[in-house]
Amino acid sequence: MKNMRQLFVSLFFIFYFAILTANVSYAAGDINVLKAREAYDKENATALAELANQLQAEKHILAPYAQYWLMMLQLDAMDNERIEAFLAQYEDYGFAQRLRDAYLRKLGKQQNWAQFNQEFSRYQSIDNTAVECLAAEAKELEQSNSHLLAAKYLWLSEHDQPSDCDALFDKMQAAGVIDEEAVWQRFRMASAKNKISLAKAILKRSNDYQTKQQSMLGSAYQSPENFLKKSLTSFKTRFGREASLYALIQLAKKDTWQAVTAFKKIESQFNADEKSYFYAMAGMHSAKRHEPEAQTLFEKSNVLTMNDEQVSWYARAALRASDWTQLLAIINQMKPELAEEARWRYWKARALIALKKDNKQAVDLLVNLGVERHYYGWLAQGELKKYTPPTLLEYKPTEKEIAYVASLDGVKRAKVLLDLDLRWEGKLEWKNVIKSFDDKQLLAAAYFANQQSWYDLAINTADDTRGAHDFSVRYLMPYKTLMTKAAQQQAIDGTWVHGIARQESRFMHYAKSHAGAAGVMQLMPTTARWAAKKAGVNGYKGSMIHDLGTNITIGTYYLAHTLEVMKGNKIMATAGYNAGPGRAKRWLAPQPLEGAIYAETIPFDETRVYVQRVMANMYMYKKQTGEARLTLKQLMGNTPAKP
Repeated sequence: MKNMRQLFVSLFFIFYFAILTANVSYAAGDINVLKAREAYDKENATALAELANQLQAEKHILAPYAQYWLMMLQLDAMDNERIEAFLAQYEDYGFAQRLRDAYLRKLGKQQNWAQFNQEFSRYQSIDNTAVECLAAEAKELEQSNSHLLAAKYLWLSEHDQPSDCDALFDKMQAAGVIDEEAVWQRFRMASAKNKISLAKAILKRSNDYQTKQQSMLGSAYQSPENFLKKSLTSFKTRFGREASLYALIQLAKKDTWQAVTAFKKIESQFNADEKSYFYAMAGMHSAKRHEPEAQTLFEKSNVLTMNDEQVSWYARAALRASDWTQLLAIINQMKPELAEEARWRYWKARALIALKKDNKQAVDLLVNLGVERHYYGWLAQGELKKYTPPTLLEYKPTEKEIAYVASLDGVKRAKVLLDLDLRWEGKLEWKNVIKSFDDKQLLAAAYFANQQSWYDLAINTADDTRGAHDFSVRYLMPYKTLMTKAAQQQAIDGTWVHGIARQESRFMHYAKSHAGAAGVMQLMPTTARWAAKKAGVNGYKGSMIHDLGTNITIGTYYLAHTLEVMKGNKIMATAGYNAGPGRAKRWLAPQPLEGAIYAETIPFDETRVYVQRVMANMYMYKKQTGEARLTLKQLMGNTPAKP
């Protein structure tokens, strides 16, 4: 398997170098950097060591990267003092925290807690659960079992945690922090996300665990209907009831009433908490299918025991039904941290307005939201009558400030890395440089990134400002002429096209998603071929998908086609562009819906956020081009009733 992987990597780099040398001329040292990266990917320490020495002799700006890659390959066998010396020497490099992360895991495995604590004091979190678990284990040794309780959140996760957490979890269970209820709580979290392997692993920590439970749970996963019919488990045990609930919820994912009918037959076997859990899960899956029965199911559950996803879908079911009374009641019962999210503050204000209750509270909610620079903030502004948005501090960096950013060593390294198309490392270096910048420095950095055509970094960096802003960089239009012309040819809104491209690729023409979508407009290869033919792009080949003009031409054609399929409804066309036209139509309601409500109740998290951001982008581009005559809510319009 390893040989096959190395063969694949070798062939990839042969192809990669062929493309690079066909289009770009690199200095010998730069080519050695690429070869060093290839050696690292192939785990060829001998070749990498030779290249690292060459780069060091040449005093290449990226020579430390080759040393870092070599160190990562040899970390387990390397002397700790040498690792610490390297970290001290290159503390300000983008890779420093990644190396420290790996080093901390090594120290944890060695049970070298004194050195771990010393190194951890220099650690800047990169959201690594393994290191968090090891840090909690180290603190437990110093501060007794009381610290284990604070680490319980690491156990209560729907994700499969790394093996570095196993020792911590063993100690937590021995101390009673992970009790039987915590085992079943996490079992539900994993099974709700259909992570059957994780659920089976969690089962092993139950006091009543038996090996046969593994195959029983597998049966509930593979054939929930048969599992329930055959009564394979005893309801007298916690496992029997939880496995049956899992089977019932598997049914509920596809057919609400099949699940409810099956549950009614055995409902008496469950306690109040278990019944509440079933109805919350059944209600959530029903709400995601936009079934009117969802609210009835939720009402049979205890909202105070629902998790955030369940209660959010309870609120969305009420919102979609225009049940403002119920929506307000649900939001008022949410956990404070959830209720404080911009989404629920906005809809709470809307519910208060619709019910003509406490107008002052509604206005206060909207005014406070209106100063926030995001989708719900702009929606809030549109709800306020005679509202004058706050004057924002606009700032244009000076040439001197931009030149200062360019002079920074980290920025110089980022530039070389990005020029070599080592984008992951380049972005890491960039983030490391700007992490402590104030607003003015961030805007200077955004201007520099824009000058380098790093449009994604320019937008993301400008997005980070809090007090001073420059929306011309935050909402770049680097291909305005090209995109406007393509939009005009397809008779569609150019600001909409820009809104799509900003969300899809941040205008990076070589962007490629995990799913295979490519280019500025993020087109799937099959869609691109079809759209190219329809758009009259002669001689289209798959490699042309990254050509800027071609990608925009076929992307705008496909947008126009999707808009036509949706009969001119932009919010549906936006959803269709992301999730497919068929789904966008299925999400319609029996009655017309306000566009913001249609977007809020899209069942796919990714598509919901996508639609909201695209519409917010479009709104901001209209402000930038002087076309902002409508509020965001008006711009989103309504969706028609389902035919």
